[in-house]
Amino acid sequence: MKAYITRPQTMASVPDHVIRIYVDKVAETITFEMGLASQQWPSDSHFDGKTFINNGKEYRLLAESVLSFSELKANRAWSDRQAWHLTYRWDQRDWSRPIPLYTVTLPTRMSAPEFSLTTYRNNFSVGLAVPFADSQFDDCVITANISPDVDRGDCEIYGLEENDIVRTSYSASSYVRELIVMPDVLISGVSECPANECVEFELQIVDADGAPLEKDAEIYLEAVNGYLPKSRVRTVNGAATAKFMALGLQPGDKARIKAGFKFFLGAADLEVNIT
Repeated sequence: MKAYITRPQTMASVPDHVIRIYVDKVAETITFEMGLASQQWPSDSHFDGKTFINNGKEYRLLAESVLSFSELKANRAWSDRQAWHLTYRWDQRDWSRPIPLYTVTLPTRMSAPEFSLTTYRNNFSVGLAVPFADSQFDDCVITANISPDVDRGDCEIYGLEENDIVRTSYSASSYVRELIVMPDVLISGVSECPANECVEFELQIVDADGAPLEKDAEIYLEAVNGYLPKSRVRTVNGAATAKFMALGLQPGDKARIKAGFKFFLGAADLEVNIT
């Protein structure tokens, strides 16, 4: 398991804070804690909670949330290419519930920052990226967003090796998900199909760099014009084939085949000219 820490500009307005993350690989849980700098605590407000020191400053532990891998797997939104995110609600001094990112953003096609800022008026604080539905706990990736000001935000991670904790130059965890962690699908095949005939096309699971993977996933298919006998296919050793039928189409028409994942549709497409 790896963890990536990013410093989005959208976190610039949050108070001086420290996120502490505890990974328990035996129990397969991740505990997230939020600490607020004691100097920012209202002087007339009583505090009986725990405190800790980070870089010589005292922080007050405001809230914690435990993410259980087994509970996520039992959720209906569990799928290939999914990410679970939590944000810290400064107005409520508590963590949000885990959100299946690609499920909740599918209807509106919002990006993660757009959805989080619209819903919570804050960026997502932490997350767990799950590449495949059959991924093991150690295959997943933790993400954390903290203040861009190095004097007003930090992240402590326990339970991982030091070389598995990456402090990136990316401006948001979405870049980590899409450019490093998440798989994609490639679709290829003939670019032409005779009217009312059938052609076969190929599907291949690839990593974020486009290199073929021998990991398997359920691929969701959709046709714009024409007909697909199967709307879902499962890859074997990362690859699969499917058929497209140009039913009811005429020479000169164009069709498009789209391929993606359950909650990330249309990741790739193939244009077919009808002859």
